[in-house]
Amino acid sequence: MATLTYQINLTYKIIYGIPNIMPNTIDSVDYSGFSSAITETIPENNGVNGRAMLEPFPTYITAPCEKVTQHGNSWIVLGRDRPASRASGYSGQGHTQASSIDIVVGRGAPVPISNINVDPSFSNDAARIYISQKTDIDDNFRIVNGGMGKSIAKSGIGIKADAVRIIGTEGIKLVTRTSVTNSKGGSATPSGIELIAVNDEEGLQSMVKGQNMVEALSGLEDRISDLSALVLNFLKAQASFNSSIASHTHVSFSLGGPTAPSIELLPAGINATLESAEAMVDNFKGRMNTNILWHNKYLNPMSSKYICSKYNKVN
Repeated sequence: MATLTYQINLTYKIIYGIPNIMPNTIDSVDYSGFSSAITETIPENNGVNGRAMLEPFPTYITAPCEKVTQHGNSWIVLGRDRPASRASGYSGQGHTQASSIDIVVGRGAPVPISNINVDPSFSNDAARIYISQKTDIDDNFRIVNGGMGKSIAKSGIGIKADAVRIIGTEGIKLVTRTSVTNSKGGSATPSGIELIAVNDEEGLQSMVKGQNMVEALSGLEDRISDLSALVLNFLKAQASFNSSIASHTHVSFSLGGPTAPSIELLPAGINATLESAEAMVDNFKGRMNTNILWHNKYLNPMSSKYICSKYNKVN
């Protein structure tokens, strides 16, 4: 088996001039799902250059209501809602208005086995696009409730694979509730869009609106600026008061004139005046950092650090 894998990889090296373009997460060629008798008959160039490929894959258990189109381990099943066995879903319960289209590749992943019979497996099959007129789409794919809860007995589309990419050359819009009624004729719930990483709803919170956030922070800037101005005015008044106290004298009739400033107050007043001056400098620096540097860095649309996205929006 190792020799066969090496030979196929070597073929890719020769044809494409690159070390190896085959996947490295599992064996590039895996015939473990075949019996040894079948494995021994497989030609060395099996599947190379687009040739027909002999590879193991299971047999799909077809329900009487289904029309199946299959080639290799690629399947399109036209039928009724069936996320697992023939007894599952709304097809299994005999519901009307539960038509479905199940597009699947890689049944029986990660190691497909030949000559076994399988039902749909939304958790194990390699990749799937499932469309149903009536289904429990969240339960089918084991998706958590989230803030909007689960969809029950309604039309649904589920897409699952190891990696899913949705690409719009001129943009992508995720839009909810374009109609006031759902596919059952009931009132459509005005739900939004939830981004739930690793299927964990703990800590799920509302998104922030960027422009509102800028407005809120700008208002906070103004309040901080007002407070800084208040503190500055207080420091100026306090410095003047400290200076007056430190240099204060009294008229002494016994001495025939004013007395000298207090020996205790004079050095303390000088020290307080110096500290007030230093505090006013710090106040000025803080106002500069907040009103100019911080604002221009985070709240200016022209800045690369602007807190709002240049392209993406949410309501």
